Amino acid sequence: MKKIVIAGAGSYHFAPAIFEDLFVRYRMPCEVWMVDADLDMAELSARGAQALARGFGVEARFYYTTQLKKAAFSADAVILCADFLDEEAWKKDYELLDSVGLGKQVRLRGGVGGAMQTLRVLDFVTDMAEQMAEECPGAPLILCDSGFGGMQMARACECAQRYCGVRTLGVSGVTEQTARRLALYLGEKEEELSVECAGLNNFSWVTQLRDKKGRDLIPRCKKEIKEDPREELAAQYIDWYDAIPAGERAMQYELLADTELSPRKTVLLSGVGLADYELRKRNLALLTVHGPLSPDGVKAWGQIRTSGLSSTRPVEILRALWGMGACEVKSLCMPCDGAVPGVAEGRFVEGPATVDENGAHGRPVSLPIELEDIMSQLSLCNLLYAGAGATGDRRALREAMECDPALTGVDLLYTEGVLSDMMEGQKEKLKRFF
Repeated sequence: MKKIVIAGAGSYHFAPAIFEDLFVRYRMPCEVWMVDADLDMAELSARGAQALARGFGVEARFYYTTQLKKAAFSADAVILCADFLDEEAWKKDYELLDSVGLGKQVRLRGGVGGAMQTLRVLDFVTDMAEQMAEECPGAPLILCDSGFGGMQMARACECAQRYCGVRTLGVSGVTEQTARRLALYLGEKEEELSVECAGLNNFSWVTQLRDKKGRDLIPRCKKEIKEDPREELAAQYIDWYDAIPAGERAMQYELLADTELSPRKTVLLSGVGLADYELRKRNLALLTVHGPLSPDGVKAWGQIRTSGLSSTRPVEILRALWGMGACEVKSLCMPCDGAVPGVAEGRFVEGPATVDENGAHGRPVSLPIELEDIMSQLSLCNLLYAGAGATGDRRALREAMECDPALTGVDLLYTEGVLSDMMEGQKEKLKRFF
């Protein structure tokens, strides 16, 4: 019986697919630890999952807690789908950067704001990975990124695998989100589009866009984007890189130098409000009381399973790593094995892949040559930030800032001082630097 720890068990985007795969599709005997900062959500997730297991005849044990440290011992796998967007910390970042005239550096991924967010995330990830390396060294770590929660997945993967020695892969919903966006844009049915995206996490691009007849829709999509005044930023990237930006919308600006078209500060996307989480809790409670086979339970489970991302299946990846059958993943964050051009081998890239008991194997993709230099620079930047966050090395942090494209044209000595002040104000979240 495998022990699986789900950190962020109440995840709106990923929990439904995890529960469905464990207890409905594969009916895996398992011991599951539900970890969530919201104790009520952790308990409801455990009880709802228990109802699924009972309803479908799965032998399983369930535990819930708010403390990841209590759960990770002797784990066979850890799935991390927690939300790292700390609104209080984000507000502090914004107020300080805005007060010194660096409002455009208020970002989640690149620049000064991105550096601060990275260090907060990696403080948590390093703690978790170090514990795993000591208590369950053979367990894989699967990171899940919805694009909304503030986790720079490539940096987190580099940190956990390269610096802490934990086998790590990441899975994102960028291809599913891109397909949804472009289907609406082109007036096509989402299920009739074949979409492929690749590049780096948070810096992915459309490499394939076809309809059900196999026709290439990329030229049409580029033309329409360039003619749409609402898509000025995406049109700029098409001019620069000859590629359509992937994602819910064009957010690649966060990792690049400012232009007149880039927003003054990051546009925080969510798509999930308080009402959504309250509905999730209500449906989990109904599932617990009625079970998944009664009319009320069927309705509750149906609302749960259709509200998340359907293409991101962390459990499929775990089964593949455990030798239970290979799986195809649409958007996997993995060490580069040559499938994504322009990125040094071993650095984490994002793209379509096959996973089996020997690990992840990227499917070769074609990207415009115009993207190769910037992706090489960004992947190095990810590596340097990961090293700084994992070790508390301020020299590595300076090197990361020096090669960060989002800081192009910004005085490095000045920004170093600003970041140092920001870190001092939140040093309880950055213990490796203090």
